Amino acid sequence: MQTMFEMLDAAAAKMNSRVCVGLDPTPDRVPISDIGVFNRSIVDATKDVASAFKLQFAYYEAMGVKGMIILEKTIQYIRKGAPNHVIIGDGKRGDILMTATAYATAMFEVWDVDIATIYAYQGSDTVEPFLQYPGRGVYIVCRTTNPSSRDIQDLIVDGTDGRTQVFDRVADLADRWAGTENVGLVVGATFPDDLRTLRSRHPNPHFLIPGVGAQGGEAEETARAGANEQGGGFVINSSRGIIYASRNPEDFDYEAGRAAELLRNQINDALKPDGLSPQIISLE
Repeated sequence: MQTMFEMLDAAAAKMNSRVCVGLDPTPDRVPISDIGVFNRSIVDATKDVASAFKLQFAYYEAMGVKGMIILEKTIQYIRKGAPNHVIIGDGKRGDILMTATAYATAMFEVWDVDIATIYAYQGSDTVEPFLQYPGRGVYIVCRTTNPSSRDIQDLIVDGTDGRTQVFDRVADLADRWAGTENVGLVVGATFPDDLRTLRSRHPNPHFLIPGVGAQGGEAEETARAGANEQGGGFVINSSRGIIYASRNPEDFDYEAGRAAELLRNQINDALKPDGLSPQIISLE
């Protein structure tokens, strides 16, 4: 049985794309009145140049019950209209064992996402319930994009003689928890040196890489830093840079498709061997 991350790499190879489109709508920025229609239009416009969709739950929760209905219907729409694409539920859940078990049930059984984002700062209790679902996956938050992440993630772990920072330890634990088979890492593009170091130290886990575009990460540099030796093992997420490529109600979907295609081409060009066409190497 393929792991979820093997399935994601296979989807990326099939689509020749390591683009993940972040469906993070806010009512004051969406150029049309119906957010459900907006999401469906973005999915239709980008599904041919992306391999995954990521839904940040906070944006839907902020809209109350109406938002949760939009979330449910968007997931269903992706399942029907883009069945080969991977759905990432970005809820960044994390709590003690019983609560984490409820979170895992919600993410995989109720919302039916393929991969959930979680925190591991409370230890193995918060991770293990998510590992009880064969064929699903988790991305553990490791190195985040926000500048103040250094307040905690850069701290030196006691007893390591200054060699290990908190985000390093998280990556070490992720390897240990699941042998990298169904556990990946969230590693932001805004710290390219750390991204490069994490990939060097952890060649196997799959990376979800946010922070390209609106947050300042550079696509080509990020792709080269995040790729494993086979030229895969990652997806790059873009939310605002794609879904708000245009605020015009007449062409927002077309421009979103163009933005996703541009990002795909930038990634592929960065991984292109000299003299060869930019084909992603399948790990099947």
